[in-house]
Amino acid sequence: MEQAPYCSSCGVAVSADVGSAPDGKSVSAVSAHSRPAASRHIDSSGEPLPIPENIAGVIAYITIFPAIVFLLLEPFKRNRFVRFHSFQHLLLWVAGVVVAIAAGLVAAILQLIPFMRVLFFPLGGLISLAGFFLWLLLLVKAYYHETFKLPYLGDLAQEWADR
Repeated sequence: MEQAPYCSSCGVAVSADVGSAPDGKSVSAVSAHSRPAASRHIDSSGEPLPIPENIAGVIAYITIFPAIVFLLLEPFKRNRFVRFHSFQHLLLWVAGVVVAIAAGLVAAILQLIPFMRVLFFPLGGLISLAGFFLWLLLLVKAYYHETFKLPYLGDLAQEWADR
């Protein structure tokens, strides 16, 4: 009989007896390794979370509402990883609003100069595309459980998350 060291679906160490059935086929009887529901997703501080912390980090980037909720809800507000991504997304959102206001002012000024009107449309599209890819990068980094810090905003988010 062989021993299978880990469960293929969840990664928990298990003992499995692999033998042969009377008809000659290989049979595996995995010992029960059920984990309590509360300990399925343990964060880095040992605190149980209802969802994995990397998924919570991704959800924090979807809109500003989950980021705010994660900063207020009890199991998440003590998790440094979730707090970091929530703060970083909120800071990025504020920076995006500031950039949008500045771009609107620049667009209004450029409307006064006839030949400059043509320049602003492609420039605005490139800025929007860059913002989208930055948001996508942050989603992927959070999913792979990485603390990817943006310049300036990441340092501030790290400082606030460590409080």
